[in-house]
Amino acid sequence: PIDFQAQPWKIKKEGKMKRLSILLTAVFILVLCLFGSSYAKKKPKEIILPLIIDLSGPYAPITVPAFSGFSDAAEYVNQQGGVKGVPLKPLIRDCGGRVNVAISHYMGFREMKPKPLTVFISVSAEGEALRKRIVEDNLMAMSVPGGTSIYPLANTFGLYPLYQDMFGGFMDWVVENWDFNKMGRNPRIAILTWDTTFGRAILTPEVDDYAKKKNIDIIDKVLFSIRDLDVTTQLIRIKMKKPDWVYTNIAVDGAVAIAKSAQGIRYKIKLGGNTTFDWSTIMLGGKIMDGATLVCTFKSWDDAADPGIKLITKWFKEKKRKPTERTLVYQLAWANVLTMQKVISKAVDEVGWDKLDGAAVKRQMEKLKDFSPLGLTYYSFSPRKHAPGKGYIAQIKNGKIIPISGWRELPDLRPAKHR
Repeated sequence: PIDFQAQPWKIKKEGKMKRLSILLTAVFILVLCLFGSSYAKKKPKEIILPLIIDLSGPYAPITVPAFSGFSDAAEYVNQQGGVKGVPLKPLIRDCGGRVNVAISHYMGFREMKPKPLTVFISVSAEGEALRKRIVEDNLMAMSVPGGTSIYPLANTFGLYPLYQDMFGGFMDWVVENWDFNKMGRNPRIAILTWDTTFGRAILTPEVDDYAKKKNIDIIDKVLFSIRDLDVTTQLIRIKMKKPDWVYTNIAVDGAVAIAKSAQGIRYKIKLGGNTTFDWSTIMLGGKIMDGATLVCTFKSWDDAADPGIKLITKWFKEKKRKPTERTLVYQLAWANVLTMQKVISKAVDEVGWDKLDGAAVKRQMEKLKDFSPLGLTYYSFSPRKHAPGKGYIAQIKNGKIIPISGWRELPDLRPAKHR
């Protein structure tokens, strides 16, 4: 009988099959080594964007539109493909303007599985309180830019320039339009601002030094409560010192309180402010806000011919948003979502899905140079500077914010130890 198990040709064939199997396994392992485990790890189903926003507290008139803005912007971005095919999903929590509530929401975010990459913060005091925790949890944050929420440098980036930088830009404009020879003196500015982390952000030695450098006299610094609706007493004190301008670092109710109180004592005040002094203030105060001069850092809603404004206006109308939602924060939400789409996509290119974390996103944020989402604003960051630095001068006329200058670089007034 023939013993087929002992046939040499059979043994030789089996040996070849074993060697081929070993070779294929080795090739597979080599591919994993060369290209990383991103081939083995699936993309996430969605990328959560956690948002801590004041929807019911003192900042609500300007920040409530964040809900609509983030929803609309995320839908738009997801229609464009999201982050390499992965949709973005905003997750909004109301803090009511209270730091303890914001911290509670944050603690919930950090326990999510998978852990988020980023967090958005809408109140300066909350950004300040969470700055170190965000580093510990390896997240990247965008926050309204109270100086202490951004510096010392950590993982937080400004949603717009530092408040002191915008004040510096206002001082630049004042000097450009001041005839020292004709007037025979320096321009005089009084500060009237909220007694909050946000309001006090412009009360720094760097601001005082810059005023001296520009030959501007800061003749008074007066605070009032965020709850105050009448500042007549403060304005009487300021009026006696005869300032040329009264500059404020506040939003909504605060700016209206100043304008109404000035009207009540027949004080023809020349009011200056910044990008947070927006359309919500105009809607609340009406014609008494006309004449204010602002350092703006987002395109004016009233620039109807601008392509970016056209696009978000189209979405605003199609989604039947309320007129009161036409504020800075609706635009800011769009800019934030588009920025997250860009930097998270770049981070995936660099490290793959398997190693994607807050540190990778932070590195991409620090590489942004004049990134302008829909042309609404400009974001430039670096490993040494986490706040953008461009704005323009505008004035309120007939209930509209009208640009009176082009985009310009604002002075860098962060503390020298953080440069």
